[in-house]
Amino acid sequence: LGFGPTYHMKEILFEESGLSTYNDADLWLKLALAEDETEKNKLIATILEPWNSGVDWPMSAFPEQLLKVYPDAKFILTMRSSAEAWYNSLTGSICKIEANNWSVSIVRKIPLFPFTRMKRVNIMMGAVVRSQLEGDNFVHMCDLANMEATMKWYDDWNARIQRIVPKDQLLVFKTGEDGYEKLASYLGVAVPEKPYPSVNSTREVKFALVQIRLVALLVVAVWLFFLVTLVRGIHRLMNE
Repeated sequence: LGFGPTYHMKEILFEESGLSTYNDADLWLKLALAEDETEKNKLIATILEPWNSGVDWPMSAFPEQLLKVYPDAKFILTMRSSAEAWYNSLTGSICKIEANNWSVSIVRKIPLFPFTRMKRVNIMMGAVVRSQLEGDNFVHMCDLANMEATMKWYDDWNARIQRIVPKDQLLVFKTGEDGYEKLASYLGVAVPEKPYPSVNSTREVKFALVQIRLVALLVVAVWLFFLVTLVRGIHRLMNE
């Protein structure tokens, strides 16, 4: 659509746009913990200065600050057909990652990029989520016992965005229904010829989890190999 480079959660980990995000996790953490509004606005401006647009958390978790720093910006609120549909998507994606914490915790210890960033990003996202969920986190949201409360949070969030963002600066975009035509019309650009993309699907998340598990198992296997080799070496030296 011609509004790049676009800030996304994955940029903090992978720097796919080629722009450095080395300190971003620490800055978002600082923002999530900050109480002074002026400091929050300065942090938002600092983090997003190199970018022309943005999507996803942690950026979208701070709508008031975004509106204050970018008063003329256009906002897009993506909505599912219902809170239940959104919750089903949540449990099929983010909650799957939370449930596989053993493999993720192993991968975070790999001393190579981008794995070295995962621990800081996890701490940061925990703080960002708690700042918007009155102290709760994804574990709370993913617990089926809290499903009704979590779906209510979703509906309240959508109502909050529509309340604080001026109507002429907000597009409500229904995922699974709307496409490039509605986006292009709102943004005043030509409709792209290529099909509207479908990414971050439940299938893609499951595939990513398989990859994480394989990497974690490989790390464990390599660690055990060196451990066995070391024990055998010590045993051989003691018998000489």
